[in-house]
Amino acid sequence: MKIVILAGEVSGDNYGAFLAENLKKIDRKIEIYGTGGKKMESSGVEILERIPFGKMGYLGILKDIRRYWFCYKSILKKIRKIKPDLIIFIDNPGFNLKILKAIGKDIPSFYYIPPKIWAHNYSRIKILRFTKGVIPIFPFEVDIYRKENIPCYFFGHPVTDIIDFDCRKEEILNEIEIKDNIPVIGILPGSRKEEVEYLLPVFIRIIEILKKKHNIQAVFSAVNGEISKIEKRIMRRFKVSYPIWEKSIYPFIKSSDLILSASGTVNLEIALLKKPFIVFYKTSPLNYLIAKSIVKLKFISPVNIIFKREIVPEFVQKIPYKEVIDKIEGLLEKKKIFNQQMEYFEKLKEILKEKDVSERISLFLVKECLRNI
Repeated sequence: MKIVILAGEVSGDNYGAFLAENLKKIDRKIEIYGTGGKKMESSGVEILERIPFGKMGYLGILKDIRRYWFCYKSILKKIRKIKPDLIIFIDNPGFNLKILKAIGKDIPSFYYIPPKIWAHNYSRIKILRFTKGVIPIFPFEVDIYRKENIPCYFFGHPVTDIIDFDCRKEEILNEIEIKDNIPVIGILPGSRKEEVEYLLPVFIRIIEILKKKHNIQAVFSAVNGEISKIEKRIMRRFKVSYPIWEKSIYPFIKSSDLILSASGTVNLEIALLKKPFIVFYKTSPLNYLIAKSIVKLKFISPVNIIFKREIVPEFVQKIPYKEVIDKIEGLLEKKKIFNQQMEYFEKLKEILKEKDVSERISLFLVKECLRNI
């Protein structure tokens, strides 16, 4: 049995890795190929092309369009040579939909974490008809696909598989000196180079303003060594120095009293670990204008998208620092905003209560794959 998993971005690499691990548990003889990063490779996937490239926004992709085009042609050629029994697309719609369109129904496929057609470009649903079905991660998506007569299989959100709920904050305390009884502000500036370059100066300014008013300490997180180097370079530019944590984010989150975070899946991880947080998004002015004209979403954080209201404060592009500081103080002092977050984070745990999501999806996919052989 041959399966190809096509993932992109850090979250896709994580979900692809969990999927591959569970597929191998079902049958060690399954040959798994794919696109992704180190997590998928360490899970036994033979990497066809190493992505993500870490590009952010439309301009970032355009600047590297030749590389994407080469990657696209290379992957198509390798897939046709492998002749897999099944292809699993994971998120990354800008790239994966082009592959799906080129392959059509020649090879059976499922789209796991399908494009957010409910946010923009609903016409993409036509391409999804090439698949045997979609496996969404938000409950509200089910009705959308069923209404369009696209086979839809919902198992829950795989973020519950990824989080290490049993981790201890001592794991970080042993390596980074954090003083007792002084609030810790944890900074999660994102996983992509451009994202970090735009957001880190914002976070540094916020911390510097806070330090003038409050006795606080800050710790920054970096997803890998490359991002850590970027953070250190930016800190040098601003003539500041803060500890940077490169390992698992879970002890990092647990040791923080408040998180300032880029938008993304990590927001769900913070919420499920019941830590108060604020979400930020910033990119180039042109990227922002393009995105604003295309994306029709009231909120950017998945937590707020699920509840259809602002549970977590969001600051997009233009950052009103006084308002940000007011929100931070409200959360640190455990005022109304803090209590509201804790209430809704508990509700989120109930919504995303499904366990072993990746395992059950893997079992489903193997059964589907056997039907095709």
